[in-house]
Amino acid sequence: MINKGSSSQEYSASSEIIRGHLLALFAFDVGYEVALDKLAALFAAARVQPLSRKRQTPAYLQFAIPPVTLELETRQEYFDAPASLQATVFDFGAVSLAYRYPLPFGDGLSLEHLAQIGAELYGRNLETIAWQDAHSLVERIAPAIHRPRLSDLIEDYYLYVLEAQPKLTAKVLLTDFRRELAQALTFETSQLSDFQIEETLNQSISYLQTDLTIVDWNAAMIFDCDYEDTVRVLELLNVELLEARYIDRMLDQKVKVYAGLLQKPSAWPVPLRTPYRRALQELTEWRLESTVLSERVTNALKLIGDLYLSRVHAAAAAKVHLPEWEKIIAEKIQILDELYDRMDDRVRTAQSQTLEVIIVALIVVELFLALVGHR
Repeated sequence: MINKGSSSQEYSASSEIIRGHLLALFAFDVGYEVALDKLAALFAAARVQPLSRKRQTPAYLQFAIPPVTLELETRQEYFDAPASLQATVFDFGAVSLAYRYPLPFGDGLSLEHLAQIGAELYGRNLETIAWQDAHSLVERIAPAIHRPRLSDLIEDYYLYVLEAQPKLTAKVLLTDFRRELAQALTFETSQLSDFQIEETLNQSISYLQTDLTIVDWNAAMIFDCDYEDTVRVLELLNVELLEARYIDRMLDQKVKVYAGLLQKPSAWPVPLRTPYRRALQELTEWRLESTVLSERVTNALKLIGDLYLSRVHAAAAAKVHLPEWEKIIAEKIQILDELYDRMDDRVRTAQSQTLEVIIVALIVVELFLALVGHR
C-alpha cells in the first residue's frame, strides 16, 4: 500500500489533497443502435444533463441526442471504501462504465502518492470485471438494443479528479509539481526523465486560475471543483476511440472478404452468369452502415470554437490519435468504394457478354431456320 513516511517533509502542506476521486472508464460497443426511450421501461434511467454555460459555452454546444445514465451495483472497493458504478448509454450502440473510487483525503494524501495509487488501480484486473458488468447490463437492456451484440473490444481511460484545493492553483501545479503529475498520468512509480515529463504534460488546458485539465493518452488529471462537464467530454472521447477501433476492425474484415472474392475465379463462364450480385448488395449496406455510424459518433457532441471544453476534447483527441484513426477509417471506406466499383464493372461486363451471347445465338438460330426453310 501507500508509504507515507519518509518523504512527507519534502512537500509543503499545499500538496495535500483535500478531496478527490479516481474514475476508471471502460467503453463497449453493445449493438447497432439503442432506443433510449425504451430504457425507462427496463431500467431507472436519467438523461445526461445539458452542459453548463458557466464558461460561456454557447447553447448549441450540446449532445445531439443526450445519452442516459444508469446507476449500477458493484462490489468494487479501494482504500477500504466502496466504489460506485454508473453506466452511460449512447444511442449509437455504445456503453461507458464509470467506476468511481474516492481518494482517502482524510489520511494525509499528497500529490506524490497519486502515482502509486494510480499504478495499484491500473494493475488490477478491471477490464475483465468491467466486461462482466457490461455483459450483465446488455442482457438486461437487450430489448432496447437493435441487433444487440457485446464486442470483445474494450477501451479504458482513467481520470484523477482533484477538487476543493484552496491552496493550489493551476500555475502552482504546473510549476512546482510537474514530476508528480506526470508520474500519476503514466502510472509510473520510478523517476521519469525530464523529456517524458514534458511530453506527458504538453496538453494542459486552464480557464480560471483555480482549474486545470491535463490529458495524456491513457489518463487525465482534472483539477476543478466543477468537473462534471469535463468528465463527460473525456468519457465521450473514450467512447469515440472505442467506436473508431470497432469500425476499423469491421472494415478490415470486409476489405479482406471482398478483396478475396474479387481474386477468386468464377465457377462458371462469366457470360453465363451475373456474379457478385449478393456481394454488391451486402457491400452497399455495409458502406452505408459504417459511414452512418462514424458520422453519428463524430457528431454526438457539438463542440465548435476555441472554448474550454472544445480545447479539452481536441487535446485528448490528439493524445489518443483519434484524427489518425478517422483518417484510416476514411481510407478503408474508400477502398470499399473501389472494390464496389470493380465488382460493379464485372457485373456490367458479365451482363454485356451475356447479352452478346444471346444475340449471337439468336442470329445462329435465325440462320439455321432460314437454311432449313430453303430445303
